[in-house]
Amino acid sequence: MRLSLPRFASPAFRATPSPTARLEFAPAAFITAGCIAAALPGVAEFIAAEVDSEELKAKYEGLSVTQIAEREHKHVVDAMLDLSLKDNLRTEWLTPVRNQSAENCKRMLEYPYITAGISDGGAHTKFQTLGAYPTDLLMWMVRDKGYLTLEDAHYHLSYLPAFSAGFKDRGSLREGLAADILVYDLAKLNIKPREIVYDVPPNDWRRVQRAEGYRWIMVNGDVTFEDGNCTGAHPGKLLRHGVAR
Repeated sequence: MRLSLPRFASPAFRATPSPTARLEFAPAAFITAGCIAAALPGVAEFIAAEVDSEELKAKYEGLSVTQIAEREHKHVVDAMLDLSLKDNLRTEWLTPVRNQSAENCKRMLEYPYITAGISDGGAHTKFQTLGAYPTDLLMWMVRDKGYLTLEDAHYHLSYLPAFSAGFKDRGSLREGLAADILVYDLAKLNIKPREIVYDVPPNDWRRVQRAEGYRWIMVNGDVTFEDGNCTGAHPGKLLRHGVAR
């Protein structure tokens, strides 16, 4: 979202009749003037995940735009802009990960050619972390809702993505295939809070979101992670035409 501090602080600009006209950004959420509609999940559900000002942090951090708007009797767009301005545009707004109903997800995943995932799960590492969906699916759809069996979940998370990408020697546990194996405790799976790490050359930062409950992650038969800790092993091989050379 492109925010201009002088512009959004201008009384004339803030007096624009339509709340949606007060944004320089127009996804589906802002197409209908005067309302927040059809967004996934919509600006009203954005969360003030990190508030920079210590004075404002205790009052606003962790609240949704809707909660802030209701407390301060404002339109949701004005509530979001006002807090952003007070915080010198350093407030970090988080879109909730889950924006579908469990029933709708179940219906989609019953179709055998739906790959569970997010197309840019490893992108935008300074702004968001979108790689939690495998853990979320196992926790939500398998463990908590019981809408998927583990076999079906593994099919959508492992076999089908490998098949779709043309990987011919991995994606499932079969004799002769690569021993890429994930061993986890379903009852203990949990998504941890986001954090910032400085591991991008040269000492640059990115956001990561780790998970609990994974005992071992194996690549080509070697353990690369044990109880969330990197072993330092790098057994991965370059794939050519869908197989390791």
